[in-house]
Amino acid sequence: MLKATGAVTAAGLAGCMGNGEDADVDEVDDEVLTAWHAMGGGSGELLDDMVERFEGADSESEYQGSYEDILNSLFGAIEADQIPDVVMIDGLHNQQVLDTEAMQSAESLLPDDYPTDDLVDTVQDFFRVDGELFSMPFNNSNAILYYNKDAYEEAGLDPDQPPETLEEVREHSEALVDSGAVNYGITWPNHVWFVETWYSLADELILDNENGHDGAPTTMHAETDFAEDLWSWWRDLYEDDLYLNPGIEAWDEARNAFLAGEVGIKLDSTAAVESTVSGAEGDIEDEEDLDEDDVDGFELGTGLYPSPTEDRTGVVIGGASLFVSGNMDDQREEEVGDLLAYLGSVENQIEWHQGSGYYPIRGESIDELEDEGWFEDEPHYATAFEQLLESETTPATRRMLVGPAREVQLTIQEESQQIFSGGVSVEEGLANMKEDVEEELDRYSRVAGE
Repeated sequence: MLKATGAVTAAGLAGCMGNGEDADVDEVDDEVLTAWHAMGGGSGELLDDMVERFEGADSESEYQGSYEDILNSLFGAIEADQIPDVVMIDGLHNQQVLDTEAMQSAESLLPDDYPTDDLVDTVQDFFRVDGELFSMPFNNSNAILYYNKDAYEEAGLDPDQPPETLEEVREHSEALVDSGAVNYGITWPNHVWFVETWYSLADELILDNENGHDGAPTTMHAETDFAEDLWSWWRDLYEDDLYLNPGIEAWDEARNAFLAGEVGIKLDSTAAVESTVSGAEGDIEDEEDLDEDDVDGFELGTGLYPSPTEDRTGVVIGGASLFVSGNMDDQREEEVGDLLAYLGSVENQIEWHQGSGYYPIRGESIDELEDEGWFEDEPHYATAFEQLLESETTPATRRMLVGPAREVQLTIQEESQQIFSGGVSVEEGLANMKEDVEEELDRYSRVAGE
């Protein structure tokens, strides 16, 4: 009954997401423990290798494309009754997967001696449902600030003092541009994650019902003094040619502009530390529209994500977690639990962190890295951990849990584009944003039958 309900729900939820096209679903080999992931490049190769080394069962790890691709594939797999044993889901899409009722608690499958209390609190809190760790955190990150120390020196700024507030971002950007050191002060992709982080640092809820963790949200807190100040700051940066707008979800464009010395500051994921460090040294690999001739090389600095307020509450968690199929026999459940424990072991979390840039989810892993001097040798990783461990857990720092996540995300991003490009005023844009988000929330609620 549960499986049938999940299949029907998956079809409706895929359509509610706005991309309900049929996904090609391969038949799952019941003899093999199958894990789907969304990690490309070196991180994907490392994960594939880790799963291949697992000795608890015959296992294979399969790349499915982007987070959105893997979500669509999962919906198709649920309808076809070909669900993989383990699937990596972006935290933004958690509620939609929960609503399929096709997955089961990861914590219930973990071995009894697995120390869930050693998982970093600020990471695992987001993935708990009614107090239980429903999905296993794995590739998680937060957003930090990267800056060009050489440009700072040229602009007469202290290269050891990155901006800590939005007001200081404005001041530093003006100095960088006025000096001629760079063309723009700052850049970041127009992505909802950065907006969520500003809300969380100020301890402001972006959605009602405690960001969706206390019931399905019904509205966005857009028509507030906080929101008006935030989007006014963003619009003014753009109008004064201090912010380089790379476009909606334009991660590569923002990163390339920073490495090429076009901008002095960028906001980006902690998972980008390794590639940014090597890029600042002039080592460019597999980058479209950018090669080593475009990069002169510069000294890189990192800092905490700039806050809208003097007090910093904390940052939201980014990245994904591992969900587990609710349709498997007892032997496979034991094998999957062992795989999750294996991937979440101290040793593997250290290897994953050092090889991918995502931070380890185990406190003991962090302690060992500190004892080995890793963070002294790699200070930019230390920036990420300092920010993570200083974060409080409040309703505002738990990332929004929302069914129509993709539609809410696109609404915020597209309306933001309208605001800072001058298409609408801040007040009108935020009113439109609130109205459109409410429509998406209401539509999802009707489809999901809440």
